[in-house]
Amino acid sequence: MAGTYTDIVEIAAPASARAGEQVSIAVRVKNLLTYPFYIAVTAIFDSTQFPLSPGYASVGGGETHSFNGSFSMPERKVTVWAYSWYWDGSKWVEDDKDYVVIDLAELVPEFSEFTIRDYLAL
Repeated sequence: MAGTYTDIVEIAAPASARAGEQVSIAVRVKNLLTYPFYIAVTAIFDSTQFPLSPGYASVGGGETHSFNGSFSMPERKVTVWAYSWYWDGSKWVEDDKDYVVIDLAELVPEFSEFTIRDYLAL
């Protein structure tokens, strides 16, 4: 559901990642009004906020802008929340929020020639 002035139209992120892997996300936010104003986006998982770039942007009326960032995947599934904000001339006002779930990828063992030989020797 969209906010009053902004709409988070997409959070592009992988469905899963391995622990320690850098996870990149892109949050696309649309200006719902007919004139430009400043929009910022914050992103957080658990209690960890991570920066998105740019920090804020002037987004034209009806246009969509992408805010990008990354974080190191912890050893568990995470829910990443994104919050869009608009500048009312004196302060930032939260307007919309959305989330994406990123599963922890399982390590798949690789078979080697040594492993196959050991198996055949049985």
